[in-house]
Amino acid sequence: MREARTQAAAHELPTALPGGLALMDVLLLDAIIPSKSNPRTNFDPVKLKELEDSIRQKGVLQPILVRTMKDGKNVELVAGERRVRAARAAGLKEIPAVIRDLTDAEVLEIQVIENLQRDDLHPLEEAEGYRQLAGVKGYDVARIAERIGRSVKYVYDRMKLVSLVKEAKDLFLADRITAGHAILLARLKPKDQARAIDPEGADHHYGGLRGLWQGERQLFGDGDEEDRKDPYANLKAVSVRELQHWIDAHVKLEAPDVDQMLLPETAATLQAAVEEDVKVLRITRNDVTPEELRDGPKVILGRSWMRADGKEKSKHCDHARLAMVVMGEGRGDAFQVCIDKKKCATHWPEHVKAAKAAARQVKKEAGKPAAAGKVKLQPWEIEQQKRREAEKREDEERAPIVKAMPQILDAVAERVKKMPAGANGLLAKTVLDQVAQANTRNAAKEASRVPAGKSAEDLVRHLAFFIFCDGVGYFRPAEFIKECRAFDVDVKKIVAAGEPKPKSADVVKTSKPAKARRAARPSASS
Repeated sequence: MREARTQAAAHELPTALPGGLALMDVLLLDAIIPSKSNPRTNFDPVKLKELEDSIRQKGVLQPILVRTMKDGKNVELVAGERRVRAARAAGLKEIPAVIRDLTDAEVLEIQVIENLQRDDLHPLEEAEGYRQLAGVKGYDVARIAERIGRSVKYVYDRMKLVSLVKEAKDLFLADRITAGHAILLARLKPKDQARAIDPEGADHHYGGLRGLWQGERQLFGDGDEEDRKDPYANLKAVSVRELQHWIDAHVKLEAPDVDQMLLPETAATLQAAVEEDVKVLRITRNDVTPEELRDGPKVILGRSWMRADGKEKSKHCDHARLAMVVMGEGRGDAFQVCIDKKKCATHWPEHVKAAKAAARQVKKEAGKPAAAGKVKLQPWEIEQQKRREAEKREDEERAPIVKAMPQILDAVAERVKKMPAGANGLLAKTVLDQVAQANTRNAAKEASRVPAGKSAEDLVRHLAFFIFCDGVGYFRPAEFIKECRAFDVDVKKIVAAGEPKPKSADVVKTSKPAKARRAARPSASS
C-alpha cells in the first residue's frame, strides 16, 4: 500500500479499517491492477472520450473502489474501470480511491451490480456476470435475483445467453437480433441454433416459416459488393413470436432437454416416470412430421393417439400411457394418451369393431385356402397407400425436370426477353399477381438471366422472370410444365434432349424397314 499511495502523503495508512469499513486515499494509477473477474468488456469510445475531456477540466469527481492485494504493493480495481482508463488517457498519474477489504464473492457482486446500473449494458455482459456469480459458493439463481432485485425468471433467462453459439452472439452484438430472439435461441442445442440462424433458411420451406430470417425485397440488382459478401444482407429477423412458432414446428424436444424453469409440471412428470421406469411416448398433434425431424425415435402422429387423462373432454381408459408432445402445437406438454386401436373400445370403437369383424372372418374362413397374395386393408390404409403412390409418381416426374432446370430457365429467359411488356400482357399479370409473395434470395440470383435493364419494359421482364424463378424451388411437375408452356417452352422436349440416347447395340432391329413392311401389305383393292 505504501508504494500505491502518492508521494505527497506524509503519513502511512492501514490497508483497511477494522470491520470492513472503507478509507479514502489518492493512489498512483500505475499501482492499480485490473480485476480479472470484471464482466465488463465493451466500452463506448465516444462516451469514454467525453469522460476524458471532463477529467481534463474538472478532475476525477467520484473515487474508484479498490481492494488491497497480498503483496502489499499494489491494489486491485473493483469498480471504476472507465474512470481509470479516462484518467490515464487524460495524462493523470494519480486518482482518488476508496480502499476496502473485500472477499472474491463480494468483489464480483459489487462489479455485477455496478454493471447493472449502466445505460449501455449489453445482455451478454450481464449474463457473463451472473454466470461468474453462480460459480461462487452460496450463490444460485434465487440468491442472485434477490441481491439485484430482479425476478428469478429474468436472471435465469439472462444466464442462458452464455449458451449461444458464437455466430448467434455476433448477431446479437451487432443488433441484428433482439434479446427476445437470443433467449429463444439460447434454449436450443448448438446444432438447432445453427439451423435457426442459417441465412440460407430464408430460401427454404415455401409457404411457411423460414427460421430466424425473412428476405427483404430488392427491386434493382443484388446490392453492392459489401452486401454480397455478407450472408445476412437483405435479410431481417422475423418477430419473436414467429421464431417461437418455427421452433415449435421444426425443433424436436426430447425428455432430457425439458427445462425445469420453463416447464416445471412436465419436468416433474418426466422425473417421476424415470423413477418408476415408465416409458414416455413421443407424440405430435400434426398429421405429418417435417422431413428434417424424421430421423431418430418414432413420433406418433395426431391421428394415431387420443388424450386419456380426463382433461379437455377426454376419457380415462385402462390402456392409457404417458406421452409428451415433442413438436408442433403444445410442444412440451405431457399427459396420458391411448394408442391401442385394437383393444380400447372407449377411444377407438370403430377400430375395435373392425378388428373383431376381421377376426370373425378369419375364423369363419379357417381351413379354406387363402386368396393368393391378397390382404384386406382398412379404408384409412387404402387412402394412405394411394397418397404415397401419388407422391412417389410426382417425385419420379419431378426428378428429370430438376436435372434439366438450367436449360428450361434459359429457354424461358429467352422468351421473356422478347415478350411485349404491355399493361394487359402475361408479364404484367405475373408481376401484379405474385410480386408481393416473391421474397427469396435464390430467385434473385436466378433472375439475373434477364437483366433489369434501364427501361420500364426491361424491368417488367426482369420482375416477371423473378416471379417465375421464385416457384422453382419446389413445384408440381404438371403445373410447372403448364407455366412453361405459357412462355412457349416445351419442358418435355428439353428433358428428352438432355437424357442419354440408347446405344446402337441396345436398339432392337426389325426384320424389314417400316416402308418395306407397308409395301408388302395387300392393298384393299386386291
